[in-house]
Amino acid sequence: MKHGIAMLPPAPETYAHWCQLSEEAGFDVIWVPDSQSLYRELYVSCAICAANTSRVLLGPNVTNPLTRHPATAASAIATVDEFSGGRALFGIATGDSAVLNLGLRPGRVDDMRDYVLAMRGMLEEGAATYRGKPCTLNWHKKRVPLYIAAEGPRTIRLAGEIADGVTIGCGLTPEVAADSLTWLEEGAKKSGRKVDDLDVWWLAKVNVREDGEQAREEIRMALAASAHHAFRFTTEGKRVPKELLSAVETLKQGYAFHEHEMVDKQTNAELVDGLGLREYLLDRFAIAGNPAECRRKIEAMKATGVENLRIAAHVHDKPAFIRAWGREIIGKIE
Repeated sequence: MKHGIAMLPPAPETYAHWCQLSEEAGFDVIWVPDSQSLYRELYVSCAICAANTSRVLLGPNVTNPLTRHPATAASAIATVDEFSGGRALFGIATGDSAVLNLGLRPGRVDDMRDYVLAMRGMLEEGAATYRGKPCTLNWHKKRVPLYIAAEGPRTIRLAGEIADGVTIGCGLTPEVAADSLTWLEEGAKKSGRKVDDLDVWWLAKVNVREDGEQAREEIRMALAASAHHAFRFTTEGKRVPKELLSAVETLKQGYAFHEHEMVDKQTNAELVDGLGLREYLLDRFAIAGNPAECRRKIEAMKATGVENLRIAAHVHDKPAFIRAWGREIIGKIE
């Protein structure tokens, strides 16, 4: 099992320290979120990560097809790849707080297809067509793995068809994992591939503390973010229990995207508890509790095909979390 951590970039010196700790703790990938209105700049943060590590892979997870033209993104990730000694990855999704905080609508599946294919053309061939217009990258011809983050059947199928890897954000329960792998296989078949040909990651909101209940309490805002993102377009076919559909719709409508995954804000955390969704969202999207509870859940998930965790830990004491996850989880899970 590989472990990748996504950390919202704080002040540069703090982020450099977090990246150093993450590599020391045994993480395989450091993913950098992209939300220009809320956090520090994506590609500067990637460079800070590269400069303060020597082994981990790194890159955006995720950017979006609206706020950065693919020619700009291709040049940026190619520079990160060059600077890091070939350690760059590139992840994209339809867009959440980065676009919503600009009053824009998230991208569509067709937007994602066009963007990823344009990125691949520029990075590997030096030229591509995007929205009917030519775009070039004349100094870099090297494969940078391209990942799609996906929560629904159409986007997961697209990842299976055209991406090098995928981050699945539908949830971690056995039935949801089975659905996701089925959709991924369907997409892979379109390009003559299998799921085993893809680098598959599973998004989990996590926290580990000796006090398991405190660990779960602290990440309530992150649970709201998962529900808002996974169900924002539709709940149809996504295995939301009928008795919770109304509460999920209310959460979607009340979600404060200007507080997206910010641990010091309470609006979204209070939605989770006020709507009675905490236990359901913890079960579906999270690995949180004391070390033994976290290890038990991971072992159960592995039996359903869930491997390679792309974790997000929105907690007050990030260094303490990084050390604890490395010691209690990475060091004790095969």
